[in-house]
Amino acid sequence: MRFFALLIAFGLLASCTLAAQTPGQGTSKPAAEARPPEQIETERIKVPESLQAPPHTMANQPGYMEPAQTRELLSKLWQAEARVKDLAAQIRPEQLKLPAAELANFNSTLNALSGSLASLDQSRQMFGSRVDSEYLGFETYAGISEVLPSLERLTRTVARYHNPSLEGELNQAWNDMLTMRQSLKPYLSFLLRNHDQVFLTMETNLAGCQNEMGYKNYKANGSPKNMRNVLPDFKGRRVHKKAEDSESASKP
Repeated sequence: MRFFALLIAFGLLASCTLAAQTPGQGTSKPAAEARPPEQIETERIKVPESLQAPPHTMANQPGYMEPAQTRELLSKLWQAEARVKDLAAQIRPEQLKLPAAELANFNSTLNALSGSLASLDQSRQMFGSRVDSEYLGFETYAGISEVLPSLERLTRTVARYHNPSLEGELNQAWNDMLTMRQSLKPYLSFLLRNHDQVFLTMETNLAGCQNEMGYKNYKANGSPKNMRNVLPDFKGRRVHKKAEDSESASKP
């Protein structure tokens, strides 16, 4: 009798539920599809006022040159190098009436000049392929500075033991090399100054971000709390194995 009473009560409950539903509710979409999508909360990070902005343009800075202008300057430097090589090839040390010691020094000067020209030629070619490199620009500038002393010593020796016309040509070649170094210096200073400013800006901005996101929040929230030291309770295989061993030992 109790089973039949439960069936009758369940039937009445189901009929009341169906009657309470509206016609449109039977074909409604699932609740997950009917609800609008949730809006994702975004956090707005305040940019510190101490951050520095990099310069927008470099054209108005002292010493700036377009890549085409820099390569044109390096082309003139190549012509000056070729002129020095041609003049050095015209000198015949064996034809100079020099003492043995001075002849050895003269040959040493020629070798030093040849090595400096070779190093300068390599640096100039690499700098021509990367005219925005301050390192290669410095190597080219230093290469010119190495050529000038050797060329000056060579000119002084030729002035004493050779014809005056070659001396004048060597002096002109020395002046051309000096002019190339002076023309390259402003652009090299621009590259080094620009690199230093970019690096300083990055350091300043990084320090500002660390100050805003780290130290200030740490001081505002207080010092961190240490966790309580709790002895862990390991419940691994060894514990179960010991329990099983103890049970087997207790059995007769």
